[in-house]
Amino acid sequence: MKLLLLAHNVSDSDFERELLSFTEGKADLKMAFITTAGDPIEWIPEKEGSEKYVAKLVEPSAEEKEKGDEWRRNYKEKFTEKGYEVIFVDLKEDPKTVKEKLENVDIIDVGGGDVNWLLDWAKKAGLETYLKELLDKGIIYTGTSAGAMLPQPDIGFTWWEPAMKLEGTDHAGLGIVDFITTGGPREGEAEEEGIKRLVARKEYLNSVMSFPWKTYLLRDGQMIKVDGDKIEHIGAGIKVYI
Repeated sequence: MKLLLLAHNVSDSDFERELLSFTEGKADLKMAFITTAGDPIEWIPEKEGSEKYVAKLVEPSAEEKEKGDEWRRNYKEKFTEKGYEVIFVDLKEDPKTVKEKLENVDIIDVGGGDVNWLLDWAKKAGLETYLKELLDKGIIYTGTSAGAMLPQPDIGFTWWEPAMKLEGTDHAGLGIVDFITTGGPREGEAEEEGIKRLVARKEYLNSVMSFPWKTYLLRDGQMIKVDGDKIEHIGAGIKVYI
């Protein structure tokens, strides 16, 4: 399998270099961009006074819609200029349609946004039943932020508590890779303190459940590159895993 799992703000040149190392300069490749994580949503109580929250699609303003449309146009133009054919895929489409689209591309790119919403629709679309098989056959997976978390065995390292029973907050990812990524120290937080906080978080989770996965601290501008059994932590800055 070949995967590139990106944090925020990875430069186009760094991403393109690593993607080219996977595609080996092949031309006329087809790329599917999954847009679902970026849907405009809000989390609201399931009913008045309820502690359960559910995600709800909201109607974007005209300005927000234009901004999203412009982003997609720019995305398509950027990759079209580099010789890719680009299609957009929404996991809220009919699952059969989603599968047919993803089966017939060379690269699956999953964008950022709300990872809980993305995971919920990925499971409704049935991705856990065939995505790994597609990657084993040679389709390349790239994902940014929420898209980077989707193939992991767990998405809730920084927020999930064992007592949580909230609708739409299923923390079990698709389990295609056997490690976790999480953001590094918070803005304004000292490097050492941020690492201590994340170490303590992992120790806590291990004390109340089985949480055996290696956890990479993925900072802005960094990515994890998976090429078969080889895993590389790429990008500027200190490289840390716990």
